[in-house]
Amino acid sequence: MNVAEQDYVLDALEAAWKQDPSLMFRHSCHHASCGSCGIRIQGREGLACITPALRADRPSVLRLEPLHNFPVLADLVVDMGSLAQKLERVKAQVVTRSETGQRFENCIECGLCISACPISATNEYYLGPAVLAAGRNNMASPEVREQVGSLNGVWRCHGAFECTEVCPARVEPAAAIIHLRKELLISMINRKEK
Repeated sequence: MNVAEQDYVLDALEAAWKQDPSLMFRHSCHHASCGSCGIRIQGREGLACITPALRADRPSVLRLEPLHNFPVLADLVVDMGSLAQKLERVKAQVVTRSETGQRFENCIECGLCISACPISATNEYYLGPAVLAAGRNNMASPEVREQVGSLNGVWRCHGAFECTEVCPARVEPAAAIIHLRKELLISMINRKEK
């Protein structure tokens, strides 16, 4: 199958699907706002809709894989249910805005950060970078604070920063985790001083 210079990985997948309709992959918006086309491309997490299919710095054969750390349903499709359940635990909302309309969270829930995270690969109970970044908006809730401050919360992160490297929405989950650790430590110190 030939791919044009201006094509993205999603274009290549759609062309492959025309040749083999049994190929399964997700896509929706075609402009990096929904996150549904997240896969591993040449061994690195990315969105198929904005990743060029042809690049001078990589081989002409595309190696595509499903995201890591999620159950594979078929071909490039993974079950994102665990991400949704963990987001519910920290009372995350799809779009969080203040009364002034300021957006606090840009996460598109693509799962790339979880796929790239070495801790998510070894611990299914770890909340993960996207969930912890989302949790920072609800730290006033004792339930969320407990989840975020648990052993499978911010303290489980090893600071690899792989999550931030692959985040297409520039949420910077690693920085959010560091900020949450600082907030929790200050809170503990203040309680001890009282």
